[in-house]
Amino acid sequence: MLNIFKCINCGEELKISADSVVCKSCSKSYKTRNGIVDFSILSDKTQDKIEEVKQTTEAFGWQWHNSDMGHNDGSKIYSRQLFFDRYGICEDELKEYIYNKVVYDPAIGSGRVEHIFAKYAKEIYATDLSDAVFKAKENLSTIFDNINYFKGNLINPPFKENSFDVVVCHAILQHTGNTFEGIKSLTNVLKNGGIIFFDVYRKAAPLRDFTDDFIRSLVSDLKPQEAWDKLIPITKLAQELYNKNIVVKDDIEELEIEAGEYNLQRFIYYKFIKTFWNENMSFEDNHMVVFDWYYPKVSERYTVNEVKDWLSKLDLEVIKLHVLEGGIGVIARKLEK
Repeated sequence: MLNIFKCINCGEELKISADSVVCKSCSKSYKTRNGIVDFSILSDKTQDKIEEVKQTTEAFGWQWHNSDMGHNDGSKIYSRQLFFDRYGICEDELKEYIYNKVVYDPAIGSGRVEHIFAKYAKEIYATDLSDAVFKAKENLSTIFDNINYFKGNLINPPFKENSFDVVVCHAILQHTGNTFEGIKSLTNVLKNGGIIFFDVYRKAAPLRDFTDDFIRSLVSDLKPQEAWDKLIPITKLAQELYNKNIVVKDDIEELEIEAGEYNLQRFIYYKFIKTFWNENMSFEDNHMVVFDWYYPKVSERYTVNEVKDWLSKLDLEVIKLHVLEGGIGVIARKLEK
């Protein structure tokens, strides 16, 4: 297994020594906790946002240790639908990309996406900068035997170049503090001709972007449980709005609102405030989505042109660029060099 790893300090080979992994060159030692080697480091490419990245990392560690969202029946359905909608593919297409491949998931979180693709992969190497990786192992180790778990930063991954057939980086790049450098590092560990899946939040309607930033500024300095409680009224509002409709008679160009009939909850969600609600999920799981959006300090949004620019700079051949109102999903191939 160690043949694809490198020291994140000097880039050289590693060896196993007692209860840790040690660099053969600089002697840096990587400790093991609960069977997971810790390669985590805060990247020098996010120095301008170091405190925000720390808070965001701790936020995800807290939320995934306090939720089984993505691992129960209702939220599994939502997670699957979200994944396939984001990339504009069906399960058969995903299977074609993943089947019998060595896959890197650079931000496994609690492991909810593995329920979608792990059964098709030959082997998965999964990292997370937060302690959520320990929860992922707890959630998945009795279900899948092809996943290797490590703590690590996707901007400074502990892997050599050209190590993986496929990279699946879902729902995290906008939280890293340097999205382009994140995609660049993932491209480096991908084999020539390999496939990368990634997505980012898309810039929203002007009032929605303003509201997001405003609410985040009010809750992100609180302790996690305090922020969780503070945000509950937003989820309750979403629940109340869910079964109501609204008709907008005229376009409102300044607010990017088109005339038409809308579900009121989704209308408010996309144009004004993230009033998320899914009737197949419990209140707690719905609220997890709201908390996940507003509590982490690093939560950036991008335009389609920005994403296209990254793809061009990194010589990634676009297979699919799927644009939704709330996000942009990309499937791309690393060109031969």
